Amino acid sequence: METTVIPFRGLRYNALQVEGLANVIAPPYDVIKPEERVALEAHHPANIIRLILSQPFDGDTDDVNQYTRAATVMNQWITDGTLVRDATPRYYIYDQSFNAPDGKNYTRRALIGLVKLEPFENRVVLPHEKTHAGPKADRLNLMRECHANLSPIFLLYADPTGDIEQIMESFTDTHRPEIDCPATFGSTHQLWCLDDAERNNAIQNLFSSKPLLIADGHHRYETALAFRDEMAHTGLPNYGYMMVNLVRMESPGLAVLAIHRLLDKLSSDRINAAIAKLPEVFEVHEVDTQANLMAQLETLRGKSPAVGMYTADNNYRLLIPHSKIPDQLDVILVQETLIKEIFQVETLADHISYTAYADDAVAHVKGSVDRVAFLMNPTPVEQVLEVAMAGSTMPQKSTYFYPKMATGFVLNLLNR
Repeated sequence: METTVIPFRGLRYNALQVEGLANVIAPPYDVIKPEERVALEAHHPANIIRLILSQPFDGDTDDVNQYTRAATVMNQWITDGTLVRDATPRYYIYDQSFNAPDGKNYTRRALIGLVKLEPFENRVVLPHEKTHAGPKADRLNLMRECHANLSPIFLLYADPTGDIEQIMESFTDTHRPEIDCPATFGSTHQLWCLDDAERNNAIQNLFSSKPLLIADGHHRYETALAFRDEMAHTGLPNYGYMMVNLVRMESPGLAVLAIHRLLDKLSSDRINAAIAKLPEVFEVHEVDTQANLMAQLETLRGKSPAVGMYTADNNYRLLIPHSKIPDQLDVILVQETLIKEIFQVETLADHISYTAYADDAVAHVKGSVDRVAFLMNPTPVEQVLEVAMAGSTMPQKSTYFYPKMATGFVLNLLNR
């Protein structure tokens, strides 16, 4: 089945009315802590936080609530010219430059467009994680009131020869960005409006044969599918599309971090029994420091499954599965073999948390006798695609694409 990625008329902040666009953007709604939300609201009266994370009030009703307030604010910003819709359809090119926790500098390039919504069984847009009902209900209520994509989801596409990026580069090399924001939320931000019909046609044609992998935004994609079906009676085509950031998976600007696993609320007996059982399944190598453990993990990256383990007695261990264990992804090895079988943890939500920072993982465990940390290599994107293409899913928090993409540069109206 053909993949459809089209240009569109984005709704954007009016730079003539909103001074300093860095003041009105925000991180994605699902990573914003309550104190950060308050700070963003105070930062600028038109910050996008007032749309993506409007808050409930005492006395809210079905007719007046956090979702209706977000819609009222959005429509007011459109009426007073705070938000202006571009006159003609175009793609948008979004660059983020940043220094990642691995110490390397990256520039990640995304193409912002609309993707035609397809159910997962059509194998056009591919998931790699399961979703939960709660976040979908929240985002669906927001869509029902705003009739807009307030932020894009993050998709990956394979393009070994880099044809799509070459077209984007031919444009950005000869045009200045319309938005050039200093470092905010972990990266700088540049945006170009690709309003060139010939280039856009070429890009659209190149995408037609490419499956797309959801990197971040599974809940919002499923929400958009549900809302499309609710609005089918309108006959409006926009409800059949959603706004996405598309990044080439072979790009050197794609920084993929490991997400380390933290277990807590474990009895000493359970931890000691698990440690005693490790040699049955793994080669267990004692390592003297965190730095040496992470260095040894790095040498095995892409060559062999391997996991680091840190316990509160200040012991670092490198775990390499015996050859009799089938070769598998590290995140599956940790979840299924280590956590469920060896540590006998079945209800993950009661015991597990996550971090992308090895220092934080070790600090979380140090001195706490009921905790264990599993330190990991990043999951290769190619393997994530293989799992998705096979129709399978991975454990939650299998990949962390660093940094998060900012919200607020482009919105997409569905009902007009």
